[in-house]
Amino acid sequence: MDRRIFITLFVTILAAALGASLVLPLLPVYAQELGASGLELGLIFSGFALARSFVLPMVGRLADTWGRRRFILAGLLIYTLVAISFDLARSIGQLILCRLIQGVGAAMVIPLARAYVGDLTPAGHEGRIMGHFNLAFFAGLTLGPWLGGYIKDALGISTAFYSMAMLAFFGFLLSFFNIPKIPAGQEIKHQPGKSLWALLTAPAVAAVFLFRLGTTMGVGVNWAFLPVYGHDILQLSSTRIGLLISSNLIMATLLQPGFGWLADRASRPWMAVLGGILASLCLVLLPFCHSFTQLLVLNMAMGSAIGLYMPPLMAMAVDLGRKSGAMTSVMSILELAFSLAMVIGPLLAGLVKEYLNINAIFWGGGLVGLVTSFLFLLNHLKVAAVGRRTR
Repeated sequence: MDRRIFITLFVTILAAALGASLVLPLLPVYAQELGASGLELGLIFSGFALARSFVLPMVGRLADTWGRRRFILAGLLIYTLVAISFDLARSIGQLILCRLIQGVGAAMVIPLARAYVGDLTPAGHEGRIMGHFNLAFFAGLTLGPWLGGYIKDALGISTAFYSMAMLAFFGFLLSFFNIPKIPAGQEIKHQPGKSLWALLTAPAVAAVFLFRLGTTMGVGVNWAFLPVYGHDILQLSSTRIGLLISSNLIMATLLQPGFGWLADRASRPWMAVLGGILASLCLVLLPFCHSFTQLLVLNMAMGSAIGLYMPPLMAMAVDLGRKSGAMTSVMSILELAFSLAMVIGPLLAGLVKEYLNINAIFWGGGLVGLVTSFLFLLNHLKVAAVGRRTR
């Protein structure tokens, strides 16, 4: 593993995750100052995930054929320009367009950087390397909202946007000078004839995709409706609600290296299933919490469960990418599951809340996670049984 390239890609992922999350506390206020309606606010946030979901399959396919470096650089440039455009936007339509373009940039950076690291990872060390690499993504999601809010309060919203631009451009310069066109000492073998659909319909890839989709839908439900539950049911302050969400992300971030190390020594499918089940059960139990302390403990447990299933899941994705010869496409499929879940989960939860109640949102999200975890387990047991018969 080339440490210089790894550190460069680590910073690249950190910049992309920070850029995506830094604007989260800023855009609602900014959009409302421009006269945004509730529907328009929803479009501003969902536009990022929708654009990313649409572009990811094409980017993964093209990058596996043409190389990843140019796409990573283009994505970071898009991040830089979009950050500046946020400050220049003077209408809701312009803000929505900015978020759409930002989603395109994210599709070019995050899965491709992960694929790059996947190709550089020595066999048998996938869990440890991907666990350390996931630190960048989770740290960016954790620090971004706090950093954006702090800069806005101290120096103004324009400074926050330009800080995001400088961070993205720093990532661009670092990548431009440190990422070679072909990883040093490696020739990566691709299979350009294999379609994305053929990959997605392969049982092993489909199982990883559905597991990521189902468990992330629960994460999206928690992020979107925990503030509502905390405010409306428990009358918690905004500071305490923010701490609840941060506690979830902090636990997931801190546990990545340790569980990554474990994923190289234990059964990766069983680790993923255990984490998925525990995270889903935490979501089911959430409506039974009647105090801030109970919610804090539960969210820390949920973050720990996410930290448990992410390293083995990413390690399995590296194995699948290596065997298929289409590392970027496999990573893009995994990222597609994340994007779709962040659109579908909160949307379905909103409909459930309209017709039932807020408790049913968390029960439904937990049920989806449990079902997809058990389906993933059944696929693993089936593959293991076939393997024993063929020996």
